Amino acid sequence: MWTFGKLRSFEKLFKSYWYTVYDMCSYYLKDKETAKDLTQNIFLDLWERQVKFDSRLDMEKYLTRCCKFQVLNHFRYVRRMEILALEDMPEDQNADYDRPDVQLQYKEIEQRIEKQMEKLVEPARTVFYLSRREYLTYKEISTRLGISVSTVEYHISNCLRALRKELL
Repeated sequence: MWTFGKLRSFEKLFKSYWYTVYDMCSYYLKDKETAKDLTQNIFLDLWERQVKFDSRLDMEKYLTRCCKFQVLNHFRYVRRMEILALEDMPEDQNADYDRPDVQLQYKEIEQRIEKQMEKLVEPARTVFYLSRREYLTYKEISTRLGISVSTVEYHISNCLRALRKELL
């Protein structure tokens, strides 16, 4: 069993793995300050739990999993805050959409999207239509069309890439 006593202290573990864990968090977050915070949370949790490991490999796997879960939890938290902010937004924010110039821009963009959708080949066009117009999940689309979920994901990503090129 690997414990903090056998590693000569938690401090040694912290110094040995802090940058590795930080790099993993930073890679996914693209935000150094948040990566530092999550790294600190991981080591704080490790200290509080006094986790014991059978081997160095188990410890490294554990730290990797902790990093993954901290990053995912952070993204969930950010998403929740965005949703709450949108719910708190006053209704008169939509007043801009009543302006003729904004409506014209919206229609132009809609036409460009429709034109690009017409260029898509089957089954990509059908997959994209079901996803974006009928609001079906990838699983529902795969069941309806008799294709795998990964094939649906492939078609959607290709369609979105094509739309981005057209609109940007």
